[in-house]
Amino acid sequence: MNDRKLKVLLVEDEHILRENITQFLELKKFKVIQAKNGLEADYILKKANPDVIICDISMPFMNGIQLLKQVRKNDQYNHIPFIFLTAKAEKDDLRTGMISGADDYIIKPFTFSELFNSIQKRIERLSQIRNNNHLSNVLEESISLSTEEEHKALSQIVMLSKTEIKIMRKIATGLTSLLISQDLNISIRTVENHRHNICKKLNLKGSNSLIKFALKFKTYL
Repeated sequence: MNDRKLKVLLVEDEHILRENITQFLELKKFKVIQAKNGLEADYILKKANPDVIICDISMPFMNGIQLLKQVRKNDQYNHIPFIFLTAKAEKDDLRTGMISGADDYIIKPFTFSELFNSIQKRIERLSQIRNNNHLSNVLEESISLSTEEEHKALSQIVMLSKTEIKIMRKIATGLTSLLISQDLNISIRTVENHRHNICKKLNLKGSNSLIKFALKFKTYL
């Protein structure tokens, strides 16, 4: 990582919790941009360009699920790691959020160390892939071997969550959505939603492009 302070967009409607998290993250040398709800965060996002988004689920005007969907459908921001803060009673909402492309979740009440560890894991994964010389070599070598679409997709692998990487690996072994759902013990609908999100993140056009990409570059997933 360079000397630039990493930016966190913190979306939380509880004032005291929001301030406490902000103070903690600033002590950890993050720059924190605050938002009281998803609507405010959606507006701030255009100017803030954060490295990580930490977001409550239940909020007025625009909740966390709605904000996540806004982020994931925007090609400019859909790579940003998205971490949910959630109450135990919000299990159904959380399930919807994870299907929609959230990278992690933390259940309230939580410790600051839990939050910090989650942020660090997301950032380390981004840094590891971005600084991976082997992947850089693959990108250079693949220009003449792959389509322009595949080359762009390789450069966007960093956007995938751990679950999406797992599903990509399963696709690369030739498994259908049904078999993947049985193997990972999740619903077919969940698998299909993940496949759709992967295609959006990698700018792949449809299921056939996704399968072709996974099979061709499975050694790099």
